[in-house]
Amino acid sequence: MRNSVCVGVASAFFVLTLTGSISAQSDYDNVSKLMDSARVAEAPVFAPKSFTKSQEKFNEAKQSIDLKKGQRTIDQYVADAREFIENAFKATGVCKLSLQEYLAARDKARKAKAPSLVPELYAKAEDQFVVATGKVESGDVKGALREAAKSTPLFEIAELEGIKKDMLGQAASLLEKAITDEADKYALATLDRARTAYQKAIDILTKDRYNRASAQKEAVRSEYEARHASNIAQSVRSLNRNDQAWEKLMLVYEIQMDRVGQSIGLAYLPFDNGPLAAADSLILYIKSLQGNVKQKEQSSAGLAQQLKGTADYLKVSPSSDDLQALAAGVDRRSRQINDSLSELGARVTKLAGRLGLPPAADPSTTLGAVDSAVATLIAQQQGMTQAMATEQTKLAELSKAHEEASAELTAQKESEDKIKKARALLNPSEGEVLYNATNDLVVRLPGLQFPAGKSEIADQQVPLLEKVKTIIEMFPNNKLVVEGHTDDRGEAAANMQLSEKRAYAVMQYLRQALSLSAEQIHATGFGADKPVASNQTVEGRAKNRRIDIVILR
Repeated sequence: MRNSVCVGVASAFFVLTLTGSISAQSDYDNVSKLMDSARVAEAPVFAPKSFTKSQEKFNEAKQSIDLKKGQRTIDQYVADAREFIENAFKATGVCKLSLQEYLAARDKARKAKAPSLVPELYAKAEDQFVVATGKVESGDVKGALREAAKSTPLFEIAELEGIKKDMLGQAASLLEKAITDEADKYALATLDRARTAYQKAIDILTKDRYNRASAQKEAVRSEYEARHASNIAQSVRSLNRNDQAWEKLMLVYEIQMDRVGQSIGLAYLPFDNGPLAAADSLILYIKSLQGNVKQKEQSSAGLAQQLKGTADYLKVSPSSDDLQALAAGVDRRSRQINDSLSELGARVTKLAGRLGLPPAADPSTTLGAVDSAVATLIAQQQGMTQAMATEQTKLAELSKAHEEASAELTAQKESEDKIKKARALLNPSEGEVLYNATNDLVVRLPGLQFPAGKSEIADQQVPLLEKVKTIIEMFPNNKLVVEGHTDDRGEAAANMQLSEKRAYAVMQYLRQALSLSAEQIHATGFGADKPVASNQTVEGRAKNRRIDIVILR
């Protein structure tokens, strides 16, 4: 009996102990879920003290369970952890409400991926923000507002740098690769374009960080030019290692251009006259194809318009914009009209029989008098129409004269406005815009200087040439002549050759910058034959050493 009681008490104690363990584990798991929810609500940021204490108690509870300590101790740690985490939830809500006006800057920085893209800058801003949330939790709201205000500019910096890195990270990597590929040695101009686009994107975002479209456009341009620079540098390096590679490179480009030509129907391109002639042939053929397509489209549009006019006249309502369906509708309507006319003729013949008219009688004879009167009215109308036409012709002539005069005045005003704008672009030290003896426009550039005896365009001259490009764009479709001039120092033959080289260098720059064909621009040199000032003075010789760009009108 005693043994049975002992066994029963032991069993009950085991059940109670097991039940307590299950209950403790359940409470522990619930607190663990609460802490996960608190992290999602950002309690570690908005209630750092309460959350830290909850974490400490939770860790002590876990340690007690692992060490199999007494149930009471475990329960107390779990209860304390629950109390602190519930306080953290409440403190988080109060803190977000108190610091509401400072949350926007933090949210924008997070949206810009600052935590992952610029972690150090974001951490600095977040640390300052946590100082503010800690003061709210301690009851010092005024102090919290002061500290939160310090975090706003830090979040804004993190946001801006995050946006830049997100948008320009690829471009930056490609620029680094281009440098590794020695583009700064073998493709400097292309690399400079990539760097310029990169800097433009940064400037746009610095001015307005939300002007993503404009910045993205420059970022894409920078990526393209950086890849372009890498490819050029790699090709040039391979050329330096193998003299035969020059011919192979030229043939590669010719093959690719030939593929384009063959795809549109050109059997071959005239590479024997150089790449410019081949490119011009390709462009002219493409333009002719475009003209043929446009002519066919216009012809089709005219036929469609005529068909629609016929449909309107016959009162055919199209069920859709399908021209074939419309034509079928016109055909059906025409058959209906013919059937109606046949039926009308039969009725007239039957009516003539009822009136006793001979079968051979023409029903239209009955309306002879009416036809005569109508003919008289038509004649009178034609006379009035002719008189009106005469007056309308006079009016049209006057209107045309007025329009021509107005157009001439407008064109003259537009030309004067363009010339004023062109002159305003150039500083006196750079050049001037004037007319020559044949009324052509001359952009005279004594400020476009070359090293003595050289014809290469220096980097510092590019801004001036960009201004010249802008001026030329004001007068589209005009042919250009680039003239080179020197002073009278040195041999005449050498001066003539130097002036031609300099004019050719400027022509090549403008051809590339403005996508001009060989027919639109050419270069010539005059040496010292056309001075504009005395060669006896330093100032006069400086004016004579110049490039003149003649815009033929």
